[in-house]
Amino acid sequence: MPDTLRPRFRLKELVRSLATTDLRAAKARACRVYLASESLFTALCATPMLTDDQLARLVQDFYGTILDGDGQGRLTHAAIPPDTRERRVAQYETMAARARDALACNRLEEAGFVTVAMLRKQGIAAADLEPRAVAQARQAMLRAGIDVAEALKARYEGDFNFEPRDRLLKMQLTALDEATKAPPTQNTAAPPAAEKEAVPPHALELFSAVAAVFRNTQAATNTWDNQTASQAGATFRLFVDICGDRPLATYTRKDAGHFRSRVERLPNDYGKHPRYRNLTVDEILAAHEALPYKQRT
Repeated sequence: MPDTLRPRFRLKELVRSLATTDLRAAKARACRVYLASESLFTALCATPMLTDDQLARLVQDFYGTILDGDGQGRLTHAAIPPDTRERRVAQYETMAARARDALACNRLEEAGFVTVAMLRKQGIAAADLEPRAVAQARQAMLRAGIDVAEALKARYEGDFNFEPRDRLLKMQLTALDEATKAPPTQNTAAPPAAEKEAVPPHALELFSAVAAVFRNTQAATNTWDNQTASQAGATFRLFVDICGDRPLATYTRKDAGHFRSRVERLPNDYGKHPRYRNLTVDEILAAHEALPYKQRT
């Protein structure tokens, strides 16, 4: 089970019997099961849910950003007139009431804009999430919005010790507080060589180099015939064209999903027709789209 999916399913692996004692049949079935699991994982990663930790970081980022901005403004601006202070108290009280009403009535779209912005800050694209996960994030942002408005209202009433009530916010703030109180590690010695090698050596090599060695090994040991090795080489070149030639350790399942979606759009004759010779994937797709409809179908 990919690391990104383990918190969601509370599993480290999927286990299934191949239901045979025949070695050849077992190999064939293992291959099918592996491909099925990869398709499943790719689909799940393409439309992921958000974990509690991700939601907690999301709302804490929002809460901290707004309050930090207010705090910085107070350090650089002049005194606040009493009538301005009273207007802001009323403003934030209204904002908190409006957020509560939206939360109670499930008007989650009212937090749509700020949710997209805060997800982007966390490196998450809202378009990559399934609708339920987007709704979950919006709901969390509305809940955090209530605490943000009440914290700002408290500040304009002279109370700078406001404690948020939202569970996700309290969970993240507690974790941050414990992290700051943790004693520094006493072991400053350099780690042994075995611990330094956290990444396998081949993971630092470029994909094209590792792929070439793997293909040649498969052909030399007769695991693949010449035709299979040639087809694999073409697939490896496509992968580099679409995802770039990078060290193995830098690729993710998102790259695999992107590769698959691009390859599925290629015309059936892209490897044989002269019009596509020596073109990149983007150029092939552009040339195919430029063809008349009857030729494309």
